[in-house]
Amino acid sequence: MVKNAFAILSMLTLTCGVAWGQSAAPAAKPILSGPLAKLDIKDAQTAASRGTPKGTLNIALHFGIDPGWFDPLGYYGAAHQFYYLVHDALIKPMPQGEFTYSLAERAEMSADFRRAAFRLRPNLKFQDGHPLTTADVKWTYENYRGLNFKPLQDKLENIQIVDDRTIVFHFKAPFVEFFDLYNGYGSGIGWIVPRHYYERVGKDGFKARPMGAGPFKFVSQEAGVQVSFEAWDQYWRRAPGVKTINVKAIRDLAARMAGLETGELDVAYGMTGKLLQRVMADPKLRWDPNFTAPWHLVFPGYNESASPFHDQRVRQAVSLAINRAFLVKQETQGIGKPWGNWISHETRDALRGDGTDLPVPAYDPAKAKQLLAEAGYPNGFDFDWYVPFAPYYDMAERVLNDLRAVGLRSKLQMLDAPAYMAQTSKGRKGFPGNRTIVQRIDPRPGGAKELIRLYAVCGGQASYMCEPRIESLWTRHEASIDVAERDRLSKEIQRVIIDGYYLVPLYLQPFVHAVTQKVLPEGEAVHRYWDTLNAPFPWPWEVWEVRG
Repeated sequence: MVKNAFAILSMLTLTCGVAWGQSAAPAAKPILSGPLAKLDIKDAQTAASRGTPKGTLNIALHFGIDPGWFDPLGYYGAAHQFYYLVHDALIKPMPQGEFTYSLAERAEMSADFRRAAFRLRPNLKFQDGHPLTTADVKWTYENYRGLNFKPLQDKLENIQIVDDRTIVFHFKAPFVEFFDLYNGYGSGIGWIVPRHYYERVGKDGFKARPMGAGPFKFVSQEAGVQVSFEAWDQYWRRAPGVKTINVKAIRDLAARMAGLETGELDVAYGMTGKLLQRVMADPKLRWDPNFTAPWHLVFPGYNESASPFHDQRVRQAVSLAINRAFLVKQETQGIGKPWGNWISHETRDALRGDGTDLPVPAYDPAKAKQLLAEAGYPNGFDFDWYVPFAPYYDMAERVLNDLRAVGLRSKLQMLDAPAYMAQTSKGRKGFPGNRTIVQRIDPRPGGAKELIRLYAVCGGQASYMCEPRIESLWTRHEASIDVAERDRLSKEIQRVIIDGYYLVPLYLQPFVHAVTQKVLPEGEAVHRYWDTLNAPFPWPWEVWEVRG
């Protein structure tokens, strides 16, 4: 469902809503000495009785499955749905709020932002029965090499294990954004990996048979095609409602639709285009729009003088050439929204792209041709590739047709999701040459500043740009421990990016999921599964129920 945005409190407040009726974390003895920053982390929801898992949930993923997605140590920004199945984190986004306690029962940050501490719940264990302790938390942090690895390692001074349940991170300088990065989505570092098992089976063995502390045990996989999971009834929060979950990679939209209609599938992701109309009209199906983030275009290598996209007028022409209203009608049956920012409206400190903060981009192909002529391309030009997000190839063809209409000619480079996500996670480095347009989307809980850190600053792990104006603002952002000033600078950077057409937003994507009548609860109450703010997939999985 469309989730409600929430306010940012004046201190370093990690804001969360409340759902499913549970109080915040209880008061407890502080871990750190001295003044503390104010944190608002919601407590976990626990079931009154553990219950018994039953039934099978068959899910259709709209792209191929990479076994590497099961290993948090190498996280590169994909497939958190598998982490929420097999693994668990100290804190993570949940329906209760963006920051919610999970393996940790308490978290603290010193007022100078130079120390962070956690206290684990008692008697935690991994799925093989081995105790989960702060030694695993420390080992996971020290061995993490995935997305946002650099700031997490560069700012760390040392890790202090107080006891099996208490751990303190000491930083070399104020680390205001630590909780944003540790919160189960900005990186994979907060998802705790069992050291004893990982060291025994190795990296490849862990990908082949992952094991963690989450609500579902890995059972089997057919690499790239299907993965099966079984409920772990000893999960600390509650026993899962479903006994077996099968995730199938079904790239073909028509095949996903057929699976829903025959009952072979219970849930299907990425329902779009003409078949979305069929989903909407079928009384046996329910669907959730699940607005996540805006589609946007990036120009790898644009800042090299040999690139035709080096000229801002060319990038602006790309934006003016695209008929967003037509795209929304064809791809989303009109429920999407043309959008003027590349960051979701549900993201903290994001500027809205509906005309409130940033204008909705215009459609003006005549102006696009004029700008191209002024830039020295009166007949347009050929560029190497248009790289769409898998498997949205029909949408990509529509965008490419709009570009061709103003003289910008290219062909599609169609990659399956694992390859696409691996390349885009490298930013500029993932795309050689300087004559390519990449279509992207990045739905994630958190703040706009973490997306800026990742994609828009020099040296960002997946950055596509390096602009002096942005760097100046970002340097001031990083030096400040005033949250209001950091938010203001974040918004100023967003304006620079949009005004310079360094990224070209398209429309706010409704990532429509369809479910059958087998999925409980009945009727519209099923929308509760999409209550986690800005989450692309309907986690947590342990609360799902089906007819037996």
